[in-house]
Amino acid sequence: MSANCPHCAKPLEGQQLDTLSFRCCRECKGMLLLHRDLIDVLEKSWHAVSCETAETVAFRATEGWQNEPKYLCPDCGQLMEKYGYMGIAAIQIDRCDPCALVWLDADELQNMVLALAKTNYRGESEWQKSRRERVDILEAGAQGASQVGRRQGGYGWVFGGGDQTLVMAEGLLRLLLR
Repeated sequence: MSANCPHCAKPLEGQQLDTLSFRCCRECKGMLLLHRDLIDVLEKSWHAVSCETAETVAFRATEGWQNEPKYLCPDCGQLMEKYGYMGIAAIQIDRCDPCALVWLDADELQNMVLALAKTNYRGESEWQKSRRERVDILEAGAQGASQVGRRQGGYGWVFGGGDQTLVMAEGLLRLLLR
């Protein structure tokens, strides 16, 4: 399908990369692809960004992104919707819902991959921190229960199961540490 770039009106060229088909503009370096393919590319690509890079590299916002006009879809001619990727206003994505297409200006795909890596690494870090805190609390609770239980002549005060409480706590800790 022959269409023109929504940004600079130059002809879009069909491209194939493995199983991914997309159209790009050689002039402005923008690309048009299916929304589902974009999601797949992002999910596969963010792992290539190291945690250090994700934390230290800043987004490359296109100059004048705040005043960028809305584009017409190259396929159907309808006005494309703009939205900030992951709520980040500086990464403006243009989407045509009827055609399920997205237009990415130059650097937007790299910014999206970087944003996803930043979010995922921070999420993993928070999850690991939360997990460590839960383990610390459980270990402290198991140690406290064993001390209190001994003073009270057994572990029955927690679960009513005698020495089973310590075994249960240790099993729970092993499950959490897998």
